[in-house]
Amino acid sequence: MTALSEFDAIFIWGFGKEGRAALDHVRERAPDAALYVIDSHEPEDLPEGVEYVGQDDLARAITLAGQSLIVKSPGVSLYDARLAEAMDLGAELTSQTNLWFASKPADQTVIGVTGTKGKSTTASLLHHMLKSLGVNVVLAGNIGEPVINTPDDAEIVVVELSSYQIADLVHAPDWFVFLNLLNDHAPWHRGVEQYRRDKARLAMLDPNARGVMSAKDTRLTSLFVHRPNTLWYDQSEGFHAPGGVIHHGSDAWGHVPALPGAHNAANACAALAVIEGLGLDAYDAFSSLASFKGLPHRLETVHSLNGVDFIDDTLCTTPQSCLLALEAFPDRPISLILGGEDREQDYAPLAEGLKKETRIKAIITIPENGPSIVDALKSGPHANITAYEPDFELAVKRAYEALPEGGIVMMSPAAPRGAAFTYFGARGDAFAQAAKKLG
Repeated sequence: MTALSEFDAIFIWGFGKEGRAALDHVRERAPDAALYVIDSHEPEDLPEGVEYVGQDDLARAITLAGQSLIVKSPGVSLYDARLAEAMDLGAELTSQTNLWFASKPADQTVIGVTGTKGKSTTASLLHHMLKSLGVNVVLAGNIGEPVINTPDDAEIVVVELSSYQIADLVHAPDWFVFLNLLNDHAPWHRGVEQYRRDKARLAMLDPNARGVMSAKDTRLTSLFVHRPNTLWYDQSEGFHAPGGVIHHGSDAWGHVPALPGAHNAANACAALAVIEGLGLDAYDAFSSLASFKGLPHRLETVHSLNGVDFIDDTLCTTPQSCLLALEAFPDRPISLILGGEDREQDYAPLAEGLKKETRIKAIITIPENGPSIVDALKSGPHANITAYEPDFELAVKRAYEALPEGGIVMMSPAAPRGAAFTYFGARGDAFAQAAKKLG
């Protein structure tokens, strides 16, 4: 990419947390460039000397601005027609992540963590263990601070990378963790197949990058079984977690107290494989997990009432992760709350997986795709206890009333949050509030 100082104009598209950090970065390194912010509406706190450009006015602004760079935030689709038009006019494209990679110290080790599900937990586990071993480590990217704000003295940077960030990534991390490759984010990527291709780029950027991948994920094994410099977990020779118990080879090490479910134990195995690959003491790192705290909105118990627990798993956005969440509580009756934004998910696997669940007492679906989930489940054994409820608080109430003492109301919705919930975690917060209103 052309040096920042060579551009006549720099456009920051998206003015959230990452966009603001990117603006500070380019302002320092390109003091003579004209600076613009592109967003759906003009920010009230637009910094002095920065002009606002509406998203639909980008092409016109590019034609007037001279040599231009667009710094795209992850939420802006790489396949947006307005972006393509701007690039046809000669604008260059980059991202905050690419800017950071280009400017970070050469001796800083970067570990990228991705996967359709589990990346936040795995990145947090890895950060916790490295810190316990005395490593100067920073957690950044899709979780933690914007990566562009990473201090130069950090030895290791653990970066959670979403498919949005990988789609135009041009720099490979030193290490990467690839947990799974499911179906998600079809609208942003203009289809599920493109989502998978964009996600898989992380393992293709540099064959010398050290990879850690799950041997249980058939899409990953079919794509990368012959990839060099790759460690595989979820197999008996290395770290694996039969029954949710972490093993190193044939040696059983134990559970992670704060993380229920075999899928979370597998996330810990991925992190431990990196620790061992770095030449650090993996058992000491595992021992530190006794003090690890689970992340909000991931199988989090938010309320208990009359022997019933309310479990917030609102960041469960795929059918597959919903089934894994159910497996985390194998012996308890469950009322399940499903539904949210329609991302062209296939709910047939969910319907098939639920057929073996005899402990489901109610399935309550919510907007926006609740009716389509009801349709997917209508031929299964739970059809007579499955209903659509557009009122969220009433959905929680109905789920609770269907349970005996000792049961679980689980909001593991198998869909993103939808338009009714306006911020990250809003659906989980609303679930906790609705539960507490019951008593």
